[in-house]
Amino acid sequence: MVMPISQLQSMEFALYGGRSGLNMNCPSYANGYRASLVPNYGYNPNFTALADATRVANNRSLYENNPNGRIDYNNPSFASSADLETLANYYSKHSAPSESLTSAAVGGAAFSLLTNLRFLAHPWNSLTTLPSVDKMFKAVKEEGSVLNGLWKNPEKNGIIRDAYHKMHKLECAAKGRWTGGAFKARLDETLVKQLRNDMNAALTSGKAPDIMAKEIAEVSEKIKVATNYKNGYIPQAWAKVKNWFGFGDEKLASVKDKLSAESANITTAAANSLKEKASMTIGQHFKKGIKGQGILGGLLMMGMEVFSDWDKLKAAFSKDTSTGMAQAGQTAVKGAGSLLGWTAGEAVGAWAGAKLGMWAGTAICPGVGTAIGAIAGMVGGSIGCALMGKISHWIVGKDVGEKVQLAQMKSTPEGQMQLLQQTMEIAQNDKKIDPRTIQAMQNVYNTFSASA
Repeated sequence: MVMPISQLQSMEFALYGGRSGLNMNCPSYANGYRASLVPNYGYNPNFTALADATRVANNRSLYENNPNGRIDYNNPSFASSADLETLANYYSKHSAPSESLTSAAVGGAAFSLLTNLRFLAHPWNSLTTLPSVDKMFKAVKEEGSVLNGLWKNPEKNGIIRDAYHKMHKLECAAKGRWTGGAFKARLDETLVKQLRNDMNAALTSGKAPDIMAKEIAEVSEKIKVATNYKNGYIPQAWAKVKNWFGFGDEKLASVKDKLSAESANITTAAANSLKEKASMTIGQHFKKGIKGQGILGGLLMMGMEVFSDWDKLKAAFSKDTSTGMAQAGQTAVKGAGSLLGWTAGEAVGAWAGAKLGMWAGTAICPGVGTAIGAIAGMVGGSIGCALMGKISHWIVGKDVGEKVQLAQMKSTPEGQMQLLQQTMEIAQNDKKIDPRTIQAMQNVYNTFSASA
């Protein structure tokens, strides 16, 4: 169990007789539980002078010249209000997380893996099957081939990329898994060979582009049914439990029987896929995102914004209802910005990814083009969210809840010590910290040291 900082500090105040963190020789939260006269400033060269001044602060002469004097616990305003205000302004300016567009793009790419967990769950299978799938789709790079024409056709590119993805999933399903078939049984090699031959025949048929695209889409849907069918040990056991209570079948159908039963649905799904994966404008991608998973990603980002503001909301409502509602409005604006930014960014990313994926598929290999198309939406969504986050934070300005938090910290000895600690933590990684802030931290720290 991890104790909240407030409880931990209260315990230390009781243990050290109301002087937790004030004597840097005593291990406490303030000095990272180190018995040291000098706080840990890391390797920031800006703090050399501050560290030296801290040592001097222990001298009696400096204590006697300290205009703040010893700490009077009957008067909580023991530090200079000007110094505290400097620390509060510095904390407010640097406490909000700032994400670069590059890190947002990397985060979006990583997030896209969560929608394809098999790459994480079975990385060896995913890597070792790529060469055989690339070989099957090699005609994508052959100028003049029908498959090359389909790949370069915006109306059909999505179908070929989807076929590559499905074929890769099939090859992985033919290999053993570390889960041992707990959720999905390993596909029978005979069935895998049949589906592999069907896809190869569709890719090399040389028929008219529209007919060829239709055949490829139908095989892709067959593979989707076969690889998504959960008939492992756990589903089989659950089926028996349901049968025991009279609301299920005793045994799940085989994959082959499942394909036979779904034949009509497969044809319909293939026809819908031809329409859905056709070239779309940014506006169409945006509309699709609102109706589909794009809005879910935006809602997730919106929820994260509310979560990060939760302490500010509590602080604002602890003051009065009007302040609380003002903070709730600021949080709502930032949350709406995250939602809109993600959804719009995903639409732009998906549109751009389709264009870039077509080029990469012929210039590099089909696998790279497919991967670009798969992650582009998530990358775009993450970048869009980061951009809108900067804009929405600029619109709402400084959070009123944070102002309340800082006012509360400045009003008590414990709070002032907490403000100093948090400011110092931020400053350790700040290579451009201004001298006035360093001096303010030094003054407040000297006050604590002198009273110990």
